[in-house]
Amino acid sequence: MPTVPLPVPDDLVDFFTAARFFEPTGRPVSASTLRRLAQAAGVTVYTQGRRHLVSLSDLLVLHGERQLAKQA
Repeated sequence: MPTVPLPVPDDLVDFFTAARFFEPTGRPVSASTLRRLAQAAGVTVYTQGRRHLVSLSDLLVLHGERQLAKQA
């Protein structure tokens, strides 16, 4: 049975852009931390040239989970 590829998410950002997105939230996180979180969670990373892109939605979930774990 052939594998059907999943569509590419519409909200792809690089890790540096995502880190800047979180700055005004009061819960900043570095690009390298986001990269580690994504890798540990098995988030799909898309490559466009030399840029590594991930879904901002996925990073929002990971960041939220990380903040909840810190409060526990």
